[in-house]
Amino acid sequence: MVTSEQITAAALELGVATITMTSVAQRLGVNHATLYRYVSGRDDLVRNAIDRAVTLTEFPQPNDDWQAFLRDTAHAIFDMCDTYPGIATELAGGTYSPMILQRGATLMACLTRMAFSPTDAVLALDLVTGLVIDHCRRAEQMDGRVPSASMPSRAELSSSWPRVEPGNEESMQNTIEAGQQAIEQSPRDWFDRKLRIALAGIAAELAPR
Repeated sequence: MVTSEQITAAALELGVATITMTSVAQRLGVNHATLYRYVSGRDDLVRNAIDRAVTLTEFPQPNDDWQAFLRDTAHAIFDMCDTYPGIATELAGGTYSPMILQRGATLMACLTRMAFSPTDAVLALDLVTGLVIDHCRRAEQMDGRVPSASMPSRAELSSSWPRVEPGNEESMQNTIEAGQQAIEQSPRDWFDRKLRIALAGIAAELAPR
């Protein structure tokens, strides 16, 4: 016999972007029909796995510093996506689990207690979480941690920049080199640079005065 907790843990370990009912059943040593006693299908299995990942992730406690709170929240989501490949790809594709929605609502409520208006709290969190998920999705696909038919590898993308045209050599070459450096940089380091810009925008447009 297996438990729902064992099924969810196995799904998370195998990677939510590629799991099937059969692969999870094989990992647990049971017939895949057994899983249907606990989940309705693959989509249900994926949502349960994402919920487990959220539960295992330590999110920041609210304080008076909204920038630190949003930055730490972004890092918590980044770490979750990095620890469990496939979650960013699933979330980017619109797979939202009950725990994800509950966690989002809780984080938004924390921002309203920091004097954000409800609308601005939703917009600020949407901006930050969208940035994390899109960045992690592209990183996990470029690095081959999640299969993708369309996303090139880092090496392929770095070598695919356009040829330098005569008369435009210096500016184009400098731009290409900067782009290649961005591709080759640590995903976390490049993300942190983007996050600082996003937080500056929130401070300018949304944060309470």
